[in-house]
Amino acid sequence: MNCSQCGKPILNRHYGGLCQGCYKYFKNGGKIHDIPAAGTIAYDDQGKIICHICGKSFVRLGSHIKESHGLTIAEYKERFGLCHGTRTTEKSYSNIMSRHAKNNGMDQQLLEAGKATRIKKGDTHMRKGKEVRLQERIDKRKRKDK
Repeated sequence: MNCSQCGKPILNRHYGGLCQGCYKYFKNGGKIHDIPAAGTIAYDDQGKIICHICGKSFVRLGSHIKESHGLTIAEYKERFGLCHGTRTTEKSYSNIMSRHAKNNGMDQQLLEAGKATRIKKGDTHMRKGKEVRLQERIDKRKRKDK
């Protein structure tokens, strides 16, 4: 038996002819939207991003694309002419996740974890001889000018 909405095979339990994913989507008030034009991102009235393939809207499009359509987000963006840096989440999602990360001390954890890999002044062996610090370039230029 296949889902009457998405056409995916229903292997286990079905919900009135729908697969579990479609049942959950429509049970929570989801609806099918007009497909956005290639190269553009569209949002529904709740700010959720609309899928270019099926017209459903989601907070995080990447999970839906992988689970329902079998594409990576990079393949999806290429297929529909989206820039690789295009946001594929609800507009406020990044702000919410950033706030959660800061509240849980993620910024300090990242700083602590990166201490071992940070390059200190004079550690040219870690930079393969490349100058990266602006102050080191300025100092070198001053020595040349003398």
